[in-house]
Amino acid sequence: MQKNKPENIAECTVGIIRTDGGILFFKNRDLPREHLVNKLTIIQSTPNIYALKGVNLKTNELEGVSIGISKHKICVANTHVESTKDLTYDILCERLLVEAHEKNDIPQIVKDFMRKNAVQGGRILIASPEWAYLIEVFKREFQIQELEKSFVMTNNFSLISHQPKREKIREESSLNRLEVASKMIKGISNIGMLKSMLRSHIPEKGELSICNHQESGGGTESSHIIQIQGSYIGWSSSIEFPCENDYRTIELFQK
Repeated sequence: MQKNKPENIAECTVGIIRTDGGILFFKNRDLPREHLVNKLTIIQSTPNIYALKGVNLKTNELEGVSIGISKHKICVANTHVESTKDLTYDILCERLLVEAHEKNDIPQIVKDFMRKNAVQGGRILIASPEWAYLIEVFKREFQIQELEKSFVMTNNFSLISHQPKREKIREESSLNRLEVASKMIKGISNIGMLKSMLRSHIPEKGELSICNHQESGGGTESSHIIQIQGSYIGWSSSIEFPCENDYRTIELFQK
């Protein structure tokens, strides 16, 4: 009997760094090889939000939001834990981005969404310069934790007890990227230093590093940094491996 093939998941490294007068909010989006070939890097832009469209890893359809920001200076991004037949957590991210105007909106939006839907396993970071939440979802279970300091996350639940069965290299990658990024963000005070972290190859160039070069041909599909500093909101992005490409910056929601 043929064994079930381990899930080739999207990895991703996501976090927030608090700076004087603002935040740096970031995501390295890591995808399997077939998604890189199709180049599903699509930006959704409206007067109220600017976001990278999410990819449902079960259906390969573009759905919801992978990372984004609203005119209310609310940022959202996610990392993948487990694919199921349920709705993708990217749809919840889009709901949060569109409907939340302030901190107090977040818990109720999540509760209303989870009351009606079962969701694939994912972790969501949502933040503004004044506050941040970690949200974890799996099936109909969800947990919310308020965050006070700089924070980084990869692909292991910390609030929900369920952990997926996956290849050893996927588990090692998640844990190594979390360890390295958690140490590095303590010394980061500006966007240049953050770009260096997102390009880093510790312990070596390969599947364990934040700039994720997978032997399968998958890995870091794109890298994104949202900078909020006072009234300024900037989005810096690098398409494909950030270690081999420059970031391009645009200013959002200009008055």
